[in-house]
Amino acid sequence: MKIRLATWKIKTLNARIDKIDPSPQYQRTSVWSESKKKLLIDSVLRGYDVPKFYLRATPNSPFYDYEVTDGQQRIRAITEFMSSGDDKFFLESAIIRGVNTKGLEYSNLGVLKDLFDDYDLNIAIIEDSNQEEIRSLFARLQMGSQLNQVELRHAMSSNLGSSILSIVESHPFFKKCKIPNTRFKHQDYLDHVFTLIYNSGRSDLKAKNIEKTYRDLSDATSDIFTPYLKKVNQVLDWMHAINNVQNGLFKNKWGFVDVFWLLYKECDLIDKIDEEKFVEQFKLFERRRLSNHRNPDNLIVDPKSPSYDFDLYNYITAFKYSGNLGSNISTRNKVFRSKFINNGIYLK
Repeated sequence: MKIRLATWKIKTLNARIDKIDPSPQYQRTSVWSESKKKLLIDSVLRGYDVPKFYLRATPNSPFYDYEVTDGQQRIRAITEFMSSGDDKFFLESAIIRGVNTKGLEYSNLGVLKDLFDDYDLNIAIIEDSNQEEIRSLFARLQMGSQLNQVELRHAMSSNLGSSILSIVESHPFFKKCKIPNTRFKHQDYLDHVFTLIYNSGRSDLKAKNIEKTYRDLSDATSDIFTPYLKKVNQVLDWMHAINNVQNGLFKNKWGFVDVFWLLYKECDLIDKIDEEKFVEQFKLFERRRLSNHRNPDNLIVDPKSPSYDFDLYNYITAFKYSGNLGSNISTRNKVFRSKFINNGIYLK
């Protein structure tokens, strides 16, 4: 790996932005608050030093000249400030070189605009590198920023991670699901279900076990993934159809995981989902689950009571306490099968 140092003005970065891949697999999604973005722009206008950007040269890519190795959040902040679209933001009140920046955007910076455009950015261009070197560099550069477990997984070199990212970017479920994709949340949900699939439901969904699945499948070839991917996409197709009836039904992680696992295990038996009936039953189930969450024992006090529901009691206790244990996932799957499959959510 070779690193070549360069200096680009902000206007140079902006002119080249379409040739810079902002989101390679190991990068996180946008996580900076608007106040943090504004602080960066304020620092630039004041001439303060900004940390170095790391860009990897990608001569073999048909689309990009570079990909961001470090500095993604700063690049996003700069380009969003310079944009004319929905992402633009306005500055807070401050006096910089005699100008009050309150409410200013890029287009009306006035005398500060040239100062901003001509600000020098320190760029480290990485050449002749492989994926493992890049991921190692990325992890080391992020040591001070406390990556979460899913971000660390997606910084690993793994064909599983690449396959999951491809599904997230292409499947319509994730475009409309209302699950916020901050800090790889979409990937995290799929990380959980792929770990279930790979271990046939016999593994706890703890971080170390999900990471082990990533390592086990790091070099897996397409013929290994193909049987999984076909069923995964089919299940997501069904969940997307359900979501079209009631958008946002699967925002809760364990709700997503449990429904996915139910449909995946029954995939070969399902011909068609009755989406409206599923939504109706799922909403009823969730209302009863939430109303009994604090005191699930009330569900099993009197077997003769209309409110008696031993299945829901089992689900809540398996959901509420160590929901990531394989035994609790299995319990919830049995309850879902009783509540939904046996009540005809699909037509054979």
